[in-house]
Amino acid sequence: MKRRGVSTIGLILLLGLLSFVTGDRAPGDVYIPRYKSFDIRQNKIDGPNRLNGFFNALDRCIQKKQRKVVITHIGDSHIQADFLTHTTRTLFQKTFGNGGRGFVFPYRLIRSNSPLNLGIAYNGNWEGCKSVSSRDHCNFGITGATATTYDSFSTIRLNPNLDKEMNYEFNRVKLFNYASPHSFNVRALSPDSTAMHADVLPTSESISYLFFDENQDSLWLGLEKQDSQRYYQFYGASFENDNPGVVYHAIGLNGAYAKSYLRNTFFDEQLASLKSDLIILSLGTNDAYMYERMFCQTCFKENYEKLLLKVMQNNPNADILLTTPGDIYIRRRYHNRNIGQVVTGIKELADKYNLAVWDFNTLMGGDYAIKKWRNEGLAQYDLIHYTEEGYMVQGMLLYSGIMKAYEDRFNDK
Repeated sequence: MKRRGVSTIGLILLLGLLSFVTGDRAPGDVYIPRYKSFDIRQNKIDGPNRLNGFFNALDRCIQKKQRKVVITHIGDSHIQADFLTHTTRTLFQKTFGNGGRGFVFPYRLIRSNSPLNLGIAYNGNWEGCKSVSSRDHCNFGITGATATTYDSFSTIRLNPNLDKEMNYEFNRVKLFNYASPHSFNVRALSPDSTAMHADVLPTSESISYLFFDENQDSLWLGLEKQDSQRYYQFYGASFENDNPGVVYHAIGLNGAYAKSYLRNTFFDEQLASLKSDLIILSLGTNDAYMYERMFCQTCFKENYEKLLLKVMQNNPNADILLTTPGDIYIRRRYHNRNIGQVVTGIKELADKYNLAVWDFNTLMGGDYAIKKWRNEGLAQYDLIHYTEEGYMVQGMLLYSGIMKAYEDRFNDK
C-alpha cells in the first residue's frame, strides 16, 4: 500500500469536509466527492430503528454534554490500517465531541503494518502470534494478535498524538495484557526511562488499569521481573480520559475471518470491558477469498453466527451494525462470486437477530465494482484493498449513512 503520511490524510479529509462543492451533499455536513463508480443514493442503513439505543446515546451526549458514546469497529485488514476508521472516528468526534483515542495495538511489534497516526517505539525482542495462523498457539487478545517478550528489559512507547488534528491526551490506560503469576510486572516510565508515578490496578486475568495524576500525550511501558516471572504478553491498550464525546475503537487484523475471532482467548472479557454503545462487524472478505468449489456458505454462516452470539451475549446493551464486504477478485484475475453468498448470509443473520446492516457491497456497485474503484483511484491493483483515498471515502460514507439514519428519526415524527 502506498502511504502518503498523516499530514496528507488530514489534508484529504479536510478537503472532503470543506472543499468538494461539486460533490454530492451528504447528511452530517459531509461533502462526498462525486465518483462514477458508486451511487450515493444507495448509502443507507437497513433496519435503522435497530440502532435506536445507539442513537439515544448520541442524543444524551448532545443534551447533557458529559457522556461518552463508545463505538467499537471489528474487522480485518481494512480495519487494521485505520484509514477507514480514522476518517469515521474524526467525523464523529468533530460532531459529538472527542472522547479519546480508544484502543490501539502496536502491530510493528509483530512485524506487521501499524496505523500511521500511532507512534510506536520499542526495545528488546518481541515475538508475534496471530489467531489467523493455524500454526500459532498462544493466548490471543481481542484483536487476535499477541506480542510476547522474554526480556524483562524490553520497553514499549505508544504515542496516539501523531495526528495533530485531534488531541488524544489521556489520564488512564486500559492495558490488555496477561496477568499470570509467571508474567513480568508492568510499570509506567518517564521519557528518560525512569519510573514515574502511576497506579497499576489489575482487574482480571487479561486487563489492568494505569492511572496517572495528570494528562499524558504518550505512554512508556517498562517491565519488572520478580521471582519466577519469565515473560510478558501484550494484547493492546485503550487510551482514556474524562472528556465527553465519542470514543471509536478500531480492532482489526490482517487476514481475519469469522472463525479466527472465535480463537481469541480473551475476546469476550476484553470486548465487554469497552462498554460499547455500538459494535460494528466488518468481516467476510477473507471468509470468501477462495475458489468457488472450495467455499461453503453454510460453514461461513455457522462461524459468523457463533461470533455474533458471543458479541450479543457479552454486550447486551450494545446495538450491532453488520457491514457487507466489498467486491473483490482472486489473484487479480478471477471475479470472486463467493462474496454474493457472504452478503446474503450476513443479511439473513441480521434478519434472524433483528440487527441493522450497512450494505457496502451494493453501495460500491456490486459485482465487478472493484475495477471501477481502481480506475478512479479508489482501489489498489490487488483488487481487494482500497487506496488511502478509497478508505477515506468509505469512512465518510459509513459516517454519513449512520448520520442519515440518525437524522431521519426526526423527519418521521
